[in-house]
Amino acid sequence: MRNGRRSWLLAFSAFFLVFGAWCFAAPFDGPADEVQHTIRAAGVASFDPGQIFARPRTVPDAFEKDGMGAYQRVPVGMDAHAVCFGFKPQVSAACSKGLQGGPVGEVSTSAGRYNPLYYFAVGVPLRLWPNWGGLVVARLISSAICAALLASAFVSLLRWSRFGLAAATLLGVATPMLAHLAGGVNPNSVEIAAGIAFFAAGIPLLLEPPDLVRKRSLITLLGISSVLLLTLRSAGPAWFAFAFFALAVPVRWKWLREYWRLLRVKLWVGGVILAAVLSAAWIVGMKTGELVPPPPGLYQYKTGEAIAIYVNSWWVYIEGMIGVAGWFDVLMWAPFYVVWALLVGGLVFLGGIFGDWTTRWRYLVILLGGVALPGMLQVSQANMTGFIINGRYMLPLLAGLPLLAAWTLERRLFDAAQSRTLTRTMIIFLLPIHFVLLVWAMVRWQRGLPNSAGLGWFNPLAGEWHPATGSVTPLLIMVAGLVFTAAVFWRVPHEEAPAEAPAAKSAAGSDPLTTEVPSQRELRSDTWQESRPPGAESAPGAR
Repeated sequence: MRNGRRSWLLAFSAFFLVFGAWCFAAPFDGPADEVQHTIRAAGVASFDPGQIFARPRTVPDAFEKDGMGAYQRVPVGMDAHAVCFGFKPQVSAACSKGLQGGPVGEVSTSAGRYNPLYYFAVGVPLRLWPNWGGLVVARLISSAICAALLASAFVSLLRWSRFGLAAATLLGVATPMLAHLAGGVNPNSVEIAAGIAFFAAGIPLLLEPPDLVRKRSLITLLGISSVLLLTLRSAGPAWFAFAFFALAVPVRWKWLREYWRLLRVKLWVGGVILAAVLSAAWIVGMKTGELVPPPPGLYQYKTGEAIAIYVNSWWVYIEGMIGVAGWFDVLMWAPFYVVWALLVGGLVFLGGIFGDWTTRWRYLVILLGGVALPGMLQVSQANMTGFIINGRYMLPLLAGLPLLAAWTLERRLFDAAQSRTLTRTMIIFLLPIHFVLLVWAMVRWQRGLPNSAGLGWFNPLAGEWHPATGSVTPLLIMVAGLVFTAAVFWRVPHEEAPAEAPAAKSAAGSDPLTTEVPSQRELRSDTWQESRPPGAESAPGAR
């Protein structure tokens, strides 16, 4: 139990440092849509029902185009969209006035209809201190929430994965894009972290036989991540439905009946159902799916053309999942994306090849939800919205593919040595890309990023604009975070425990909820029958 808490604290600290570096690096509205979300957060933090349930209205966006949103009563200086440098990568952030206070007035935001749950968490510092200090505190709160979810995912996978490969695969799904979003004010970051946590809890909980004592923490993590997925954004109910369907079907009724004996399961099932009902009511009542028709003739795509554009844009979506900072105008050099895609995509490919047909079914469901569904929505609304789908929107669901692949491969293909090699390969090749994206973004914001920029241009200490806390601060935090992350994951156990480790038994009269129990690695055999190496005999007492 103590080891579990220690592992959680170490993982939390590592992720929080990596995410926290972005909190100090970006100008106000440098991350996508940050102005919209900070206005909404400050309005919700007034705790005025009229602001929390703001009436849906047609409001202007950053470029004075009509869209759906609402008005919030916040300091008018918060309406400081970075239009002078957004979508203009050659222009630094020095032209922007940044976050300011001022008198309270009606300020429009396209996020005005969004569920207030996230904004309750990050809004108070923005309401109290509408300046750089309040912005950094709000960003750090968002980073801490994401880091807590990923740390919980790490402990769950570390405890239940056979050689630690599934836990190490968090390095592949916690992409620089997630780190960038977590270091800003944007609920998409928590949505992605919740999706990762959902699979980290759901895979060992639903793909293996029940253990009513040792899997209690998995039930709690699955419940928390389910509620977050359902409520944070309007696409969340779809992500939850496809993720749950992928893991729960085919249904193992015997296992479900055994889980149902736990009061904890009954309470969380009730809580998730309540969250789903409230989320659906919010989506309908606040019209979060309603759009304002654009001027006639603005978009004129034929259905076949829209399909072709969507299919042909998939490298753009992959880049968006890996890391495109700012207003999607900070792209790293192509080899960095190729390295990430090869390592993580190769893991997914091998999982599909060496997994059984049930694994491939789960792949299919996740791909239908994460690829086909956004495609259908994008194509059907192309003449209303243009092409607005980004890779980061798909990440809450598609992050499940590498985790499922790693879980399968360490049971059907890789041994301890191969798992260790792959883990350390990800540490060596993936972690530095976090630093690369941070430097690219800082250079872009501080001095602009012309197309002809050579190596000498990438000096993150130069430029016309610098964060109020200095440009050295985020660089040092990121380096510390990456070194700490490497140390945490390098030490992930990869060897099976001795076969003679004692089985977990509660002493007579002891409380089964507090009795110390061994991890899966301490048991003689895996709890998943298919995970034994080919030809191995069943261990005594194997289920």
